[in-house]
Amino acid sequence: MRLATALLFLAITATAASAADNAERAAIGFSPDGRYFAFEQYGVQDGSGFPYSEIFVIDLDANQWVKGSPFRERIEDEAALVSSARAKAAKSAAALIGQLKTAEPGDALAAQLPTQAVADRHRIGFDPYYQSQTSQKGGQYTLSLALVPFAAPESCYAEDGKQMGFRLILKDNDSGAETEVHKDAAIPASRYCPRDYDISDIIAYRPGSGTARQVALIGVYTPGFEGVNRRFIAVPFRLP
Repeated sequence: MRLATALLFLAITATAASAADNAERAAIGFSPDGRYFAFEQYGVQDGSGFPYSEIFVIDLDANQWVKGSPFRERIEDEAALVSSARAKAAKSAAALIGQLKTAEPGDALAAQLPTQAVADRHRIGFDPYYQSQTSQKGGQYTLSLALVPFAAPESCYAEDGKQMGFRLILKDNDSGAETEVHKDAAIPASRYCPRDYDISDIIAYRPGSGTARQVALIGVYTPGFEGVNRRFIAVPFRLP
């Protein structure tokens, strides 16, 4: 009996872990002047099994969503395709993306998948541009994420009353100099109940004139119906 109970428990927990919602992400692009950035997250919602897509258009200077964004689409049919939800979101966002011309591709400088074996998901090394030959192991820069505890936002039901924000520290690996490039002042209600974060991607764009722009896509981990879910936020920062 004890063995049967233990096997049942393992089966349930394994199912819950596999059913948790890990969103995929796709960079849509930057505006020609580098001020605006658009990206999409999409997947199958845990619990319901409904496919969804969400497109965010961000004013990097103000570090906030552009009015009208995000564009959220969910098809309430377990048999529906994720591609159908993505097509609906793209159609909804088309006017704003066309208006701001956020279709210029950026450069992917670094990426860490949640299924990738990484020693520390709170750190990522990168070079600011492609170098055909380099002796700098790990990249010229390291971006690190440090957790910062906050009281839970009103939208969060957490029993402990504590949730996590974060700050980002950029290190120049050549000089050793460190700069704080982002720090949460509070947890936005849109993050729900964040328990942890990771650094997913570093994306750069070099406009025809002006300085290059850098964006970090940050994975946000929150409790869901069937496990811990992962979503994304975009955080702009600048290199020295």
